[in-house]
Amino acid sequence: MKKSLLLVLFTLLSLSSCRIDEKKDQRVYTVFSDVIGTNTGRVRVQCDDPGVALILPPFRTSITATVYYYDGGFREEELEALDDAINFDLQYYYALSDRHYDYTLDGEEIVNVKTINEAPRGTAVAVDPFLFDLLKESYEFSLNTADDDGNLLFDIFAGNLNGFYEEKLSKTAIQTPLDKALSMANNAIFSSDVDQESLDEIIARTPVTKEEAEGLLEFDEENSTVTFQPFVKNGITYDDVEISLSAVAKGFATERISEEIDEEYPDISLLINSGSSSIKAIGEKPDGKSWNIRLTNPYYDERAYAENEGRNPYEVGLRHDGPFTMSTSGYYGNYFYVYDPEEEHYLRRDHIIYPATGLSVSFFDQVSVFNEDAGLADMYTTTLMLASSVQEALDLIDRLDAIYELDTESIFVFKSVKEDALTGYCYKNSELTPLSSLGLPIVNLKDKARYEGDYTDIAAEDIQSSVSRPERDFRMTYLASSGVYGELELVVDENSVPYPEKRLAVLKEEEK
Repeated sequence: MKKSLLLVLFTLLSLSSCRIDEKKDQRVYTVFSDVIGTNTGRVRVQCDDPGVALILPPFRTSITATVYYYDGGFREEELEALDDAINFDLQYYYALSDRHYDYTLDGEEIVNVKTINEAPRGTAVAVDPFLFDLLKESYEFSLNTADDDGNLLFDIFAGNLNGFYEEKLSKTAIQTPLDKALSMANNAIFSSDVDQESLDEIIARTPVTKEEAEGLLEFDEENSTVTFQPFVKNGITYDDVEISLSAVAKGFATERISEEIDEEYPDISLLINSGSSSIKAIGEKPDGKSWNIRLTNPYYDERAYAENEGRNPYEVGLRHDGPFTMSTSGYYGNYFYVYDPEEEHYLRRDHIIYPATGLSVSFFDQVSVFNEDAGLADMYTTTLMLASSVQEALDLIDRLDAIYELDTESIFVFKSVKEDALTGYCYKNSELTPLSSLGLPIVNLKDKARYEGDYTDIAAEDIQSSVSRPERDFRMTYLASSGVYGELELVVDENSVPYPEKRLAVLKEEEK
């Protein structure tokens, strides 16, 4: 039975284990992921405009694979071959799982997710074994995540919903004057809310329940074909449903590449870091030291504190001996805050959405899961981001672990605690200082004038800088289950904190 460790946390993650002691007989070789272009390489991205050259990083992030070895452990040509193999796999697997672009391999068209989305419904499409397995496993997982109302928490048919948020998030730079003032004051992103009418229209033609999703994909193992059946809802047939694998493809590729390397080099010591969201260590470090993982606060990444010296990026560290797999999902970089008139505060929208409503839950900032399969861990974390409480997340883990025969032994729960209440953090105007008589932030305009109005008589481009700054009594509290010490050692890394008295986070054991 596999062992699983869950982290539900309010963090962004970075890894600090890529250094070893400076000894003459120890070496480190790092593979850096190459981009996919239109004119070079075996895998090439296609563009409708011949005058435009596209450049895409695989899985839209930076990926590294670091090999640790002693002198004589690898010949130079072996490392170069390993470099070529990893880079080819990253490019090819990304091309297979992408729904946005067409690709070729050695001049031949690649059948990918985009191909399946655009194929006539009911047509059997022959696909690469990697894509076949990826679709089959993620489809089954989607069906397994149906909640008590039958709504899917993880939904591979939410491509149009994902596209809706991709477009919205790309336009968050276009702000109202007040949104810009709030963004500058808080060092976060404030924007107008989503258009509910447009969102409802997309939800109406998206399979969001288990009943609606069942039977939409058919798999022929013998011929390695996938058939995307027509989607019928309320008597209307929709042929524009889109499969999206963005929440699982990177982890699935990380797992597949790791398996291939481990089979060819059974004694290798390798760390694959796929944008910090999918991390897998194979073997043990040759110097016998532990893998060190540092957890970073996303509140830090929003730069909520005006004083740089008052922010500490590395709050808590974990140590792990031997192989491990970790996946992380969170709102980092893909979010915006909108005003809630009922609660009179700003709540967060992010790209991880509950398909039935088209909105994010935003209780957790980030969720990280430890288990033995990077692809499964990726799907876990996305699903758990839709929990609306700690207990709901724990219940969901138990239900999924029972299906996938995972034994959850240890749990970390990291959550923002403000005024000793375990709640999702929200911004309020009152937490800025100074404020105008209207209770709004104060800014300096480009003409050097100080502005304290209601923001209806100026343009966003008129704003030069913010006078208001955050002044909030806020600390991050990490809640940790005591059982974690069995496989992960928890350490508070004082050496990484230049100003301990300004520590943003504190650590305490979870209350039973």
